[in-house]
Amino acid sequence: MKIYEIRTIATADLKNRLKEEEEGLENLRFQRTLGQLESFKSIKNTKKLIARIHTVLKERETTPLPAEKIEKDKKV
Repeated sequence: MKIYEIRTIATADLKNRLKEEEEGLENLRFQRTLGQLESFKSIKNTKKLIARIHTVLKERETTPLPAEKIEKDKKV
């Protein structure tokens, strides 16, 4: 999933997706230790996806919404 696709997803959905991906990463690690994992790239790709989701969530957390910005300007 590309970063521009992640940015189009709602915050609540992103948090759910993040939880799913973290659980998936845990399962991949178990498979690796048991010798059942066929492609080690899947662990790398899942880690990258988790990092991208964290990045978008952090951007949304630190960047004020336009409506909030207007409210701030009116109070000053």
